[in-house]
Amino acid sequence: MVTAVLVSHDGARWLPDALAGLLGQERPVQSVMAADTGSADDSARLVTEALGDDRVLHLARRTGFGQAVEECHRGAPHLTPDDLPYLKRPSGWDPVTRSWRDDAYDLPELPYGEPVEWLWLLHDDCAPEPEALAELLRVVETEYELGREDVAVVGPKLRGWYDRRQLLEVGVSIANSGRRWTGLDRREQDQGQHDHVRPVLSVSTAGMLVRRDLFEQLGGFDRHLPLMRDDVDLCWRLNAAGYRVLVAPEAVVRHAEAASRERRTVDCVGRTAASPHKVDKAGAVHTLLVNARSAALPWVLLRVVLGTLLRTLAYLVGKAPGQAVDEIRGLMGVLLRPERILAGRRDRGSPQVDKGELRPLFPPPGATVRVTVEQVASNLVGRSDPEAASGAGRHGSAIESGPGGDDADFLEIEQFARIKRIARRPGPVLFLMLLLVSLVACRQLLGGGALAGGALLPAPAAAGDLWARYTDAWHAVGAGGTGTAPPYLAIVAALATLLLGSTGLAVTVMLVCSVPLAGFTAYFASRPLVESRLLRAWAAVAYAFLPAATGALASGHIGTAVLAVLLPLLARAGIAASGLTAPDGRGSWRATWAYALLLTLATAFTPIVWPMALVLGVGVLALRRADLKTYGPRFLAQVGSPLLVLAPWSLSLLPFGFFQEAGLPFGASAASALDLLGVSPGGPGTGGGLLLIGLVLAALAAL
Repeated sequence: MVTAVLVSHDGARWLPDALAGLLGQERPVQSVMAADTGSADDSARLVTEALGDDRVLHLARRTGFGQAVEECHRGAPHLTPDDLPYLKRPSGWDPVTRSWRDDAYDLPELPYGEPVEWLWLLHDDCAPEPEALAELLRVVETEYELGREDVAVVGPKLRGWYDRRQLLEVGVSIANSGRRWTGLDRREQDQGQHDHVRPVLSVSTAGMLVRRDLFEQLGGFDRHLPLMRDDVDLCWRLNAAGYRVLVAPEAVVRHAEAASRERRTVDCVGRTAASPHKVDKAGAVHTLLVNARSAALPWVLLRVVLGTLLRTLAYLVGKAPGQAVDEIRGLMGVLLRPERILAGRRDRGSPQVDKGELRPLFPPPGATVRVTVEQVASNLVGRSDPEAASGAGRHGSAIESGPGGDDADFLEIEQFARIKRIARRPGPVLFLMLLLVSLVACRQLLGGGALAGGALLPAPAAAGDLWARYTDAWHAVGAGGTGTAPPYLAIVAALATLLLGSTGLAVTVMLVCSVPLAGFTAYFASRPLVESRLLRAWAAVAYAFLPAATGALASGHIGTAVLAVLLPLLARAGIAASGLTAPDGRGSWRATWAYALLLTLATAFTPIVWPMALVLGVGVLALRRADLKTYGPRFLAQVGSPLLVLAPWSLSLLPFGFFQEAGLPFGASAASALDLLGVSPGGPGTGGGLLLIGLVLAALAAL
């Protein structure tokens, strides 16, 4: 016996399909209850017209999903065999043969056993297929026939609202970091690859079929989870109590994910509208801390805090301060209320099953790290993708643009999807290709020991020795001296520390990776100037193979190699700080500080960059002379920050010490007239002048 529970909140856009799916089931429900939580659109009217006024509850706007379900559950009558006479023993009178059947009296009063009541939970933005409920119940009946009557929840397969072949969830879990884990690839298409019934940690509340008696026994959803992660918490508690949660992939429900995709406001948390990211973060932390086993709780807490700090830093670097704030607010909103955590753990008690039985329901070790790396790489190179920039939802997929033909979808998915992904985001492929070329070209440099020769200074054996050279007051160089150590030593030492203390490996990485990193930064920095990704990729390859970059690698000029990596970023940050390309013609302080940071790093390796930046800054001030009050302080911050951060070493460069570079003086210039004509600096490891004459001719043609 099934009672459907539908909750609506500003869902008039999706309700017609949702109601049609509910009322058009091949196996209809026995009862329906709905709750509208103060919708500002026509949701309440649509639900009332479809179900009847006596089947709809009108609740306050700040009512959460779980509380609305609880109100509907409380108002829905418990169905008995008297309400459903077909469950009782049939009558002994056979109207066809007009005779009495004695065998009917041998049957029990309820031949099919005591009826089991189920609650079918539905959102206003989910539309079940006509056979969805029948497939859910078929899985239950199959399990009961096999004697496995511990099924507590059965969930459907979720597909996209518009792209009806895109998989959203086929069961869901949660990682120790709080990530909502589906085990699906981004934008994975449904080709039947997950169509097998299996136990999972949780299923979404969009289409969840849950036993009513167990729902009552657990007290329903957690009141501290008004919207998100309530499904994971409820199913986790059921699994810990010894029951099973199954997914039935043959039951299909389309889901729009309106709240997580910010298609409507989330105003059931707090007094004002809340960010879905913050609500999801707080729900994840609460779910983990109240359900984790006591022995694993310290590790889970440490993982959550460290993961939050790393994600916050990543959001700040990725220029998403809003999401960074949401991370911190979501975490602190839970940690500052420890009484809720303690009460939740006390209510749940000790798990009834061994931890080994639940372990397969959680993500495998390392899986979330791989997904995080892929997401970070995607964000770094794919911000200009309009689909990726439009929004991501909780499954990392972009907002669907609309339906398409099945044949067209098949051709795109099977034949052209990978090619189109590479064409849309050639950044990672560009970096890997350049790295491969660098490794092949430098294959003789790789192996045991440290690089030496050319302009490279002898590298100490361990990072600690390099730190000591940087911090020592006396430097045994030549006759010895008390001069300040160059700051690039600290940067190399920090990298060596990250590489397990190997300074030789740090120097090798900085040199060998300079060419692919130079190409990658050129590709990234040229995004505001060139719309075509393929054209940007071609320009990035040309920049990475400039003789100055390859020559620096061949001769060991580590300062020039680092400058080749930072120069495109410096140019982009400088242009943004000056406001030369901004629509309103104004720069920003954020770009100013980014430029100052990059200039500081570049000056530490190649000091000549600072006077060049000084001259260019004066030129910008001359152009902005009408607004000196705004750009004067920014100019001082740009050129003053490197001097202050790198002091007292930077002060020793005045007035003519800026022409030095990290490393030893090596080799006199051997550029011929043909080399200079082909923009080649000459020297070992650089291409000949004729090799780059095409670039010069192209530049002249562009004039």
